[in-house]
Parts: sequence; structure tokens; C-alpha cells
Amino acid sequence: MKALKKMCLYGTAAFLCLILSSYHPQKNYSISSNAISIESALKYDLISYEIVNNGSYQGECVQISLQNKTSRALNVTIEPGRNLVSMDTNKQDILIVKEALFTLNPMGRSTKNLFGFCSQAYKNAPSEGEKYLIGKMKDTNIIRLAEHFNKNKYPVSAMQSAVWALTDNRPVTSIFHENRDSIIGLQEFLSYKENKVIPWYSIEYMPNDSTGMVSNKAKNIYGTLKADLEKDRVIKVVVYDLYNISQIRKDIKVPEKTKKQPIVVDVSELPKGRYRILFTSLAGQIDEKTFWI
Repeated sequence: MKALKKMCLYGTAAFLCLILSSYHPQKNYSISSNAISIESALKYDLISYEIVNNGSYQGECVQISLQNKTSRALNVTIEPGRNLVSMDTNKQDILIVKEALFTLNPMGRSTKNLFGFCSQAYKNAPSEGEKYLIGKMKDTNIIRLAEHFNKNKYPVSAMQSAVWALTDNRPVTSIFHENRDSIIGLQEFLSYKENKVIPWYSIEYMPNDSTGMVSNKAKNIYGTLKADLEKDRVIKVVVYDLYNISQIRKDIKVPEKTKKQPIVVDVSELPKGRYRILFTSLAGQIDEKTFWI
């Protein structure tokens, strides 16, 4: 009988070692070496879980509760780039961008908020209490973006725009925040990954209806004019269409001496297309740029 018990103990230990050794994270994942992915933990029926929405579509928008079903302690990780599948097919899935590590005591439970973003701009936003299933890892480019978010800080709204830029093929210029300096690094990251020119501006879109879906109607463009500008200098801004007809005219007074002047132009009355924007003063032309909305 003692020999039989010893064999069972050895067998259980060998089984768990086999499971843990079977998990091979991708090279760039910053996870603990002794942790098993949630996908592997579910595959071998080591845990159960429940995921519910906290009433948002970005940031700490979902809560997960993990239950250890074994008599051994487990370390379980949810990786950046993991997809959470909405049980309501009309609502958006959630992309996890911050690693979450759970230490589960034998038969123990742990509950945490997960940091992620909606990843299907053409669907409706989730509501509080909606449930999710653990999905697969996303494709390589999306995983790289999630890993970048795991290591860097940006405004939450800009991070959401960047996710949609990849998952829904929206332009890099759709990554928006009123403080341009806070998102330039993010636009550079995505432009580099997609072999595109880093944009000089970003687009603020019109708010959409109560569905929470993303609007494609441009409201303002935000950019930075780089030039040696003295205090109180008046910059004349003119926007031309493809037929070289001026569509917008405005003046901007420089509040203090600077080499970087923020530029905001209301483009809500313009149809989609390509435009040319000219910056001049009494001293002549300062710069000329193009933009798409």
C-alpha cells in the first residue's frame, strides 16, 4: 500500500512537471519562468475562470477570477496579446496589453482587473457585466504592439486608437491626444513597424452615437509647426483642396517665443480627401504640409 501511494505521488508530480515544461512562451514575453500560460492551464484542466466587463472598453475594463482546481500551488500568466472573446457576438472582443501574473494557492482563488482594449471597431462597445472566453494570441504585429504597451506609458485613449489602427486597418493618424508630445513615440512605433512615414499630425474624430462604435468623421487635426517663432507673431493658416481652392483660413498668434507651435484646425466641414495646408506670416512662407482625412 505504501509503495502504491508513493507511485501515485511520483506520478502526480511528473504530470505537473510535464504540463509546466510544455509551455514555451514567445521570445519577447516578459513572464516569470515558472509560470504557465492560461491557455495551457485550461488545456490541462488545472483552473476554471470567469471574466466579466467592468463597464468600459479600455484600460482596466474587465475582471477575471481564477480558481485553482489542483492540490498544488500554480503560477498562471495572461500574456500581452491575448484575446478575450465576447460571448455577445455583436460586441467587441478585448485585447490584453498588460501582463497579469496570478499566484494560486492549492484549490485557491484570485481575482484581478485586466488591462486591455476593444479590438473590433466595427462592433458595439461592451456593457457592464458582459462575459468573455479566453481566446488565442493575436497575430505577430498586434502582439508586438501589446508588448510595447506592457513596457511603455501612453494616454489610454491613444492606446485604444493604436489598437484599432492595427485590428481595423485605421490610419496611424487616427492615434490622437490633445497633447501631441504624449503620442509621437506611439505614432513612430507603428509607422516604423508598417514602413510608413511618421505623420506630422493626428486626427480627432467626431463622437459617435450610443453604440460606442468608432466614428470615421474627422473633427480636428492636431499638429506641430516647427520653426523659429517670436512672441506675438501671427501665423496665417490656409487649407487648400485638390483643385487649389482655399477651404479654411485662420490666424494663430504665437503666445511666446518657441520652436514648436501647436496647430489645431477644425476640418469637420471638409469632405474626405487629401489637402494642402500653408503656413505664412508677414515675413513670407513658413512651411507647407499635406494631410488626409
